[in-house]
Amino acid sequence: MTRRAPVYRWTLDGEGKKTPQLVGELAQLETRWEFSYDKHYLALDEAAWELDPAVIRLKQRGAFTRVGTMPFPVFCDVALSGWSLVTLQKHRAALLGRETGDDEPWGWWERLLYAPADGFGALFVGKIEDKPKAERVLAEALASMTDESLKETLADSSSGAMGGERPKIAAFTKQQAGQVPVLLKFALPNERADNVVAEASALTLAAELGMRVPAHRVVRIGQVGALQIDRFDRDVAGHAFHCVSAATALNLAPNTDPDEPKRNYVTLRSILREPNDGRELFKRIVLNAAVGNNDDHPWNTSLRQIGLRAWELSPLYDVQPFFARQGTPTFRTAILKNGARTGTHENLIAAGKQIAGFKTNEESARVINEVFEHVRTRWRPVFEEHAKDVGAKGEDWVSVFEPGAA
Repeated sequence: MTRRAPVYRWTLDGEGKKTPQLVGELAQLETRWEFSYDKHYLALDEAAWELDPAVIRLKQRGAFTRVGTMPFPVFCDVALSGWSLVTLQKHRAALLGRETGDDEPWGWWERLLYAPADGFGALFVGKIEDKPKAERVLAEALASMTDESLKETLADSSSGAMGGERPKIAAFTKQQAGQVPVLLKFALPNERADNVVAEASALTLAAELGMRVPAHRVVRIGQVGALQIDRFDRDVAGHAFHCVSAATALNLAPNTDPDEPKRNYVTLRSILREPNDGRELFKRIVLNAAVGNNDDHPWNTSLRQIGLRAWELSPLYDVQPFFARQGTPTFRTAILKNGARTGTHENLIAAGKQIAGFKTNEESARVINEVFEHVRTRWRPVFEEHAKDVGAKGEDWVSVFEPGAA
């Protein structure tokens, strides 16, 4: 059986209005996937931008082919996953009058076709008029969310940059600039509820250290605390920026083993061309070590497209301090090309040279000391500010932000 669907990307028309532009066609065959650019899109020449930096580029006009049951990584980025996937599948089963358990879990095709058109980045698969009203369903589920309903939600494995292991949903919030697109992120049922406060604190510390971080704050949604983050793939006017996960940039499929040779920050650095992106990436690695974040898989970093064959490091997100940290964290993405994944001082010094481009150990050490010292001295007031509306206690997190001090 062969299934086909059009692929669109959001763009701006001559009047500055967001409109879907046909990019090509995605097909699922029995043993492979195929993507073909639309001839009219290719005719745009310099205005026809590639879909990702690794696989679907504009150096061939025939079909791109991927063998297996899993689509190209760039489409994994925009497929439903996590809380949104489970919520929409349950809703569809209820509409059809069936018990959820009677339905087979959705495959990749359904996860693409039923995904909202306004998901991660600028790409979506399938015609807008054929998609279910996913945004409404998710908004209603969000409005009625409780601790108990979160416990009933299954946690799907991370596969899309806006899916992931923790429940999160795209929404809009009223701010001075108008209706601002945001992500709302919740702790998993088996996690501490104040994880969202710790993550917000890590993001604020990163911003104070000069890293690019979206506006963020901790809010209460009903009974549940959530981390609210302004979307970096949208602007206030609604313009969508095409983004891909670092996994897609490295041509990695979901569930790739952490020891996969391509899964390292040095290779990711080689794709970045914008000034200062190397130093920004290095500081983020050091921050992960300082706050004990060992969940730095390649779907927790993204690249944003700014032109033909031009990609920049997207603003920082998904930096989760690990409450049960014990000593030096071991990352899920290798720091160095030799596969080293432990955030030791020695590995961080080497990363300063290979990623930030520093010439001496002293330059690397200066950044490392600055980040660690800032985290140690500033985390308490930052944590307390984010915790004031949800009742979290900073004292519980001393051993995370100040290992050895508790």
